[in-house]
Formats: sequence, C-alpha cells, structure tokens
Amino acid sequence: MTVKPRILVVDDDQEVRSFCREILELQNFIVEEAENGAKALKILKKTSFSLILSDIMMPDISGLDLASKVRDKYPDTFVILVTGHGSIDLAKDAIRRGAFDFITKPFKIEELHQTVIRALEVREKQLSVLPSPELKDLYDLTVNIDVSKQSIQTYLDTLATSLKNTFRGDSSRICLSREPGDVSLFRNTGSGKEEHLGEDLWESASRATLESKGGYLADKNAKQMLSGKTGVFSLMAAPIPSPEGNLGVCMVARSRIPAPFTARDLKLMGLFSAQAGNQLTNYSMASYLREQTENLEQVNILAAEFTSSLDTSQVLSSISSGLKAMIEFDLFGIFLSGKDMIPLSYMLVRSDLPDDVLNTEFRTILEKTQNKTDVDLFLDSGIRDSFASVRSSDWQHSPVVDILDLGEFSSFRGMIVLAKWAEGKITGRTPSYIPILIRHAASAVSNAYLFETSERNYIQAISALASAVDAKDPYTHNHSRNVAAYVTRIAAQLRLPSREIALLNNAALLHDIGKIGIPELILNKESSLTEEEYHIIKTHPEVGYNILRPVTAFGSFINTVRYHHERYDGKGYPTGLSGEDIPFHARMLAVADCFDAMTSDRVYRKSPGVDFAIKEIRKNSGTQLDPCASDALLFILKSITPEDVVADYISTGSNQVMFS
Repeated sequence: MTVKPRILVVDDDQEVRSFCREILELQNFIVEEAENGAKALKILKKTSFSLILSDIMMPDISGLDLASKVRDKYPDTFVILVTGHGSIDLAKDAIRRGAFDFITKPFKIEELHQTVIRALEVREKQLSVLPSPELKDLYDLTVNIDVSKQSIQTYLDTLATSLKNTFRGDSSRICLSREPGDVSLFRNTGSGKEEHLGEDLWESASRATLESKGGYLADKNAKQMLSGKTGVFSLMAAPIPSPEGNLGVCMVARSRIPAPFTARDLKLMGLFSAQAGNQLTNYSMASYLREQTENLEQVNILAAEFTSSLDTSQVLSSISSGLKAMIEFDLFGIFLSGKDMIPLSYMLVRSDLPDDVLNTEFRTILEKTQNKTDVDLFLDSGIRDSFASVRSSDWQHSPVVDILDLGEFSSFRGMIVLAKWAEGKITGRTPSYIPILIRHAASAVSNAYLFETSERNYIQAISALASAVDAKDPYTHNHSRNVAAYVTRIAAQLRLPSREIALLNNAALLHDIGKIGIPELILNKESSLTEEEYHIIKTHPEVGYNILRPVTAFGSFINTVRYHHERYDGKGYPTGLSGEDIPFHARMLAVADCFDAMTSDRVYRKSPGVDFAIKEIRKNSGTQLDPCASDALLFILKSITPEDVVADYISTGSNQVMFS
C-alpha cells in the first residue's frame, strides 16, 4: 500500500493557503495549514511531513528562517519557498538555508504541480541512499537473506562473512547460547583466521561482551585483554539481543590492519547483531509455531483414535501407543472405580522396572491424593503390559509423578498416572499440549468404561430375564443351557473359531428371551394351542431380537436369535427365509434347539427319547434343518451321550452370558 505524501502549507494569507490546499488535494496529497512559522514548527513536533510549501514574507518567522530550522531539526522534510520577488541572490540564500527550490507569485497551477513532484522525487531518491557502506551491507543482509527459507547455519555463515568483510576484519566469530540469557556460549560459526586470537581470548571477549551493556571494544593501546598478545591489533564484539535475553555474541578481530575499531564501528556492528537477533527470534518463533501445529495435528489424530471405539481394551491400547509417541515416561497407569462397578486397573511399565520400586516412594505419592484401597487395587491387581526402553533410569531416584484425577469426568472415581524415574519433568515434543492429550485419554477411557459397565449391567439383567423364562416352565428350566451345550459342541465339531463359539453360546443362552412377554397360560398349556395362541408363540424370536438389539456387545449374534426358528425349506418364521439365506449360526442353533426339545419332557407330553430325536434329526436334514449342522450333531452322538455333552459343558463354566 502506497503512503500518500503529507504537505504543510505555511502562509499568513488565508486565500493563498486555501488555493494551494485545493490544488494539492486534487493531486491526492494530504494537506495541512499553518498561518505562520511558529504554528508550523508546533505542528512539525507532532506530525512528520514530506514537504513544506512556505511563503517567505511572514510576520513572525520568515520562510528563510523556517527553512533553516527545518533543515536542522527535520532533514528529511523538503521546503519550497514562495515569494513575490524572485532574484539570484534570493535563490542562493534559499538554497543556503536548506530550501529545495522556490517559486514566485503569481504562479501557475502547473508550475506548482511540477515543482512539488520534482521535490518529492528527489526526496525519495535521497532517502533510499544509505549514508554509509556498512549500512548498505546491513541493508543487503536484511533484504536478501530470509532465514525462514534456509537453515540457521547458512544464515549465520553468511553473517560471519559479512561482518568480516564489512568491518575489514581478518576474522570473525559468532557464538550462541543454548537458551536466551544463558551465559554459556558455544562457537557456532566463524570466518577468516580465527586461530590468530586463540580460544581463551575469544571466550574472554564473549564473556566481557555479555557483561557489558552496549558491546565490547578492545585494542592494544587500551591496555585491555589484547595487551601482550601478538598478531591481534583490535577486537570488537556486540551481543545478539532478543526479548527473552541475549542469544549470543558477534565478534570481529583485526590483525593486519593497524587501525583500531572505533565506537562508530561498534555502534554499527550493534545494528548487525540486532538484525541477527531479530532473524533468530523470528526463526525460533516460526519453528515453534510449526512444531506446535504439527503436535496439535498429532494430538487431534490421537484424540480421534482414543474415541474411535467404546471397547475398553482397544481404547487402552490406542492411548498407550499414542502417549508413547508423544511423552517420555517409565510408567503409565489408569484406575477407575465406582458404586456397583468392577474396578478397572491398567498399567503400562518399562520392562526393566523392578516390582519393589512401585511399593516405595511411588506408592506414598499416590496415597497423598488417592484412596489407599484404590492404590492397593491399582498396584496389586489388574492388567499390566510392558515395553522396552533404551533410556537409562535411576530406580533409586525419587520419581516425578503426574496424577490426573478422573472424578471430574463422570460419577466414578479414578486417576491417570504418569511417572518417570529421572531428573527433570516428564516432557514431550510439545509439553503445552500434554495436558490436552491426557484429558482426551481420560475422557475416552471414562466413556468406554462407563459404556461397558452399563452394557454389563444390562447383560446381567438380560441373563436374569433369560433364567426367568426357563423358570416359567419347570419341565424346561434348563432348556437354554442344554441348547448352548449342544450348539457349542456342534461348532467345535465344525472347527469354528473360538470367538464364534462364544457368540453361539451367548445366542443359545438368550435365544428364548422373547418368551418373557408370553403369558404362562400359553407356555404351560397342556392341550393343543389355538391358532391365535400359536401366533403369539411365533412372535418370541422378533421380541427377543428387539430386547437384545440395544446392546452393542450383542450385535454380532442377535440375528442368530431372530432367525433360529426359520426352516431350511423356507416354511419357518418370522420371515420365511430358506437355505443359505438363513444365517449359519441360526441354522446350527435350530438343530440344537430341536434336539433338546425332543429329548426333554414337556407339560403336554413326555420325551419321545434320544433314539426318536436322532431319527427325526436325520429325517428332517435338508428340509427343516441344515444338513451340515445336522450331520455334525449326529456324528457327535455316535460317541457321547447327550447327558455327557451337557455335563462337559457345565464343567467348563460356560453356562453364563459372557461379556466381551
């Protein structure tokens, strides 16, 4: 954006001022007025102007005197004088007083315009020329070097060479500190014959510079540090400033040129050092922002991973791997507990961490803020994983422990713990984001734990309902258990994976849950059912499906419950599916369900016996029942009795709905 030139019109004649103002504003200049020289000087104290257009003849201060005062106090402001009597002598006097030019009254608009434009052009060129070669070098270094587009080392190498050449030195050196304000400096770069000075003198000069306010100047005549040292005639050094403290020192030494550095040289070198400080600070800020951005992106990614599942084990796994990527620690742990809730205790520790270390000062630190019983449960039970680390730790050293109380995240109590047995705080690439990451982890694990606890409670309620269904009929109160025994044995015979067997077990235990809503008069009716009663009976698979559907953990087997009364020939219910359109687990469950129904006493009949049931299974294979599942059950019963199948099942302790 171009800045408009600002012009001050000085004349005791209001009409002249107004006329000039109107002309200049039409040329897009910013114009102010003053009725005399004193008023003009008062305005100049507050506002800078590119140009002053002043009448010579004024009652208090003449235009010539005003031009002299402006030249002395405001050398960047040009003055054009206006007079009614032009002469050679007047022109000479005007120029001697510092005026750029003069015009005579009455003047034409074009003449005023051309004179103003010419003055502004000359002024712009004059201001763009630096007053010394050193400042030109500094200007070139400032304009041509962008440290954000190159490495810090490249920039400092360029600066060291520029310092040596600009100040006609034989060698230069730049030393930086590790942290702003640190008095310990380390050589970063240099140029020329640095060995002429010796490391001890470079170090002494840098130390003296940091102790000084504006820089350090040394030469042989001053009887300072160079006295008695051959080969070096003069040295100057300036600190590299930053808002947080000095970043280091710039130094230049002369050995061949017998002219000592001057105070002016040191002042100019201070400008170079200040520019270096700005560049280094800007680079550091840009690097910090880049690092912060990268880590914020990483935190967001990890937070999304933390909350991508409501399975506690998966959440703990993603939190563990995520924290290891961001934080250096020896122990990470989570403990959650609440009323009527099974406590969750998880710990990820270094594989070389001795067990007895946890029961010393670490336990004491936890007990200062946490319930002692909870600490006992956390340290002595629960899941414990380990990881390898090449970093050395002093296990005898007091640990640094960070504890986040999880009570604020839900209605239960708990904590997240990070511990490190080493000097210093637990740190990551971006410590400021570590609390954010930990809180995301706390929120994720709390939500997963609360969800699983709620589902577990619901499952227990469903299991109780299933038991209540079986209890409605004293003749079939073990029906669901028996069906589970048969179907899991069929699944094992068909070599299904253990996870599928577990799902079939849950489906079998809950397959008749829908009968909870069927009146006992229908369930226990000794005579044949009416068409309406049979229609009510046939609703139980759909009712069971709707009861189980809200539980995420049941999602993988609710269709098994829904379709276990479908027939292979398509004549079943509730939807009339046939063949392989019926889920395979439901076809397996149908075989087990039919077999137990035929081998159990009912209120309206006695069991026709195992042999009858085997014949019926064989007879209905391929019509009512799936051939593969039927063959598997028939093969099993060749070598083991139904009673033994049930006994083996009970011995495994599987006759409860399992939560996974």
